[in-house]
Amino acid sequence: MVHFLVSAAVCFVCFAARSVFNTLEYRKSPISSSRAAYGVVFVVMFLLWGSWFHMCFSDPVRLVFPSWMRWLGLVLFIVGVGLFLFSSLRLHGSRKGEGFARTGVYSKIRNPMYLGFVIWVVGFPVYKGSVVTLVSSVVWIAHFIYWKVLEERRLERESEDYQEYKKKTWF
Repeated sequence: MVHFLVSAAVCFVCFAARSVFNTLEYRKSPISSSRAAYGVVFVVMFLLWGSWFHMCFSDPVRLVFPSWMRWLGLVLFIVGVGLFLFSSLRLHGSRKGEGFARTGVYSKIRNPMYLGFVIWVVGFPVYKGSVVTLVSSVVWIAHFIYWKVLEERRLERESEDYQEYKKKTWF
């Protein structure tokens, strides 16, 4: 139980720290554009996901879902991670003067990395039968949506084309 509570606390603090960074970035704070800030965010994200996975494995409340539901959870987790990785690679490959990614998966979904996160934070706890972690997904998903909103507001400010792009895409 103690391991779970420590992991949950670390996870929550890291999500909050990441949200503070996104807010600073949205407000164009010089702090957010420093190389050191990106290093800190990298460490925070590593701790965040490590603590979240530890929550799944150390969750004190277990529920034995039917086999089909557990396998569906695993499939959702794999799809979510795959969507995150695929879109992350696509995004980093498109940053050469394009403004924002509009091709590939980005031609249908504006924020596939965040969508991947949402899918995986639901899928893995279902697979593991981790009830408290699954319930806590509401908090994590709220953070993803907050990050998404800030990112979209920034893109709307920076690009006249973004409003039109939003009309043609989902999430």
